[in-house]
Amino acid sequence: MIKYPKVNYIGNKEKVSKWICDNLPIKNGTVLDLFCGGCSLSFELKKRNYKIISNDILYSNYSLAKAIIENNKEKLILDITEDKLKKYFDEEIYKNIRWMENNLYFDYEVKELSMLINYSKNMKKYKKYIFLSLLRRAMIRKIPYSRMNIKWEEIVKLRDEEYSYLKYKRRRAYHNKNFLYHILDNIENYNNSIFNNKKQNKAYQTDALKLLKNIKENIDLIYIDTPYPSTMNKYNEFYGAFDKMMGKEKEYINYAGKHQFLKYMKEIIKISKNKIKYAVISLNNKSNPTAEDIREVLKNEVIEIEILNKNHVYQITGKENKKTNYEILIICKLKE
Repeated sequence: MIKYPKVNYIGNKEKVSKWICDNLPIKNGTVLDLFCGGCSLSFELKKRNYKIISNDILYSNYSLAKAIIENNKEKLILDITEDKLKKYFDEEIYKNIRWMENNLYFDYEVKELSMLINYSKNMKKYKKYIFLSLLRRAMIRKIPYSRMNIKWEEIVKLRDEEYSYLKYKRRRAYHNKNFLYHILDNIENYNNSIFNNKKQNKAYQTDALKLLKNIKENIDLIYIDTPYPSTMNKYNEFYGAFDKMMGKEKEYINYAGKHQFLKYMKEIIKISKNKIKYAVISLNNKSNPTAEDIREVLKNEVIEIEILNKNHVYQITGKENKKTNYEILIICKLKE
């Protein structure tokens, strides 16, 4: 059965992807997922036989898009054990990533990471991206709260299984499994997400405005899901350590900054309106600027705007906040 894999990505659209796709103003064609993140919307689009162009400035997200969106058929088979992995230890790689010691992981875990990075260098094309996506998920799985900006003291405390049990009634033993365990445990899950929708899907890792200005493909709809302004949206802090570890960091524009968000939304629409029929923007009711602010700033750039909403429970909110959150979809018909 084709199924979206376990990604562990804050802000993921997996629970609302069907609702979003059901409400798109086109039922076929090419969609540019401009800030693809954990690729759940791109994945649902692929299942519905759209042609997808996925883009994200984070290398970890680009790797995932290469692995499960652009890739139509390659799957990953691993013949590796802890003993076999030891021969891939590389002193230079280890030295370059030691900044993670007593910061995100223990020293022996950073050594294992150096082996896994070296091991990945022998892989080709999509197999490599599947492996890197599995590695990224393993790294996240070992950190409490699934984000890489947790203080080391908190990581150590919550990885203590007895402490975790006393405080939360859960030992969370998975935090203390090695990276290879998590990779092998999830490889089937990732392989099951790979399928051919008979389209030439494409993945990019570039700035959103730069991509819009230079892209050659004919696009019918652009989907815009930036980190939500004025919410917990520091995705480079959450996951950027993976990019740094791999030496794949790129400079980026903060599209989600409260005071520049509307300016960038207007600029994206201005660039898009002469070559794309529709723009669909995802937002949350806790965002500031709001959906009505977007309507106001775009009123002279679009033919019409429709705003939809749906109740949506966010994993990272408290019990009371969960009841007050809803997802917003802003559907814009662009001027030609």
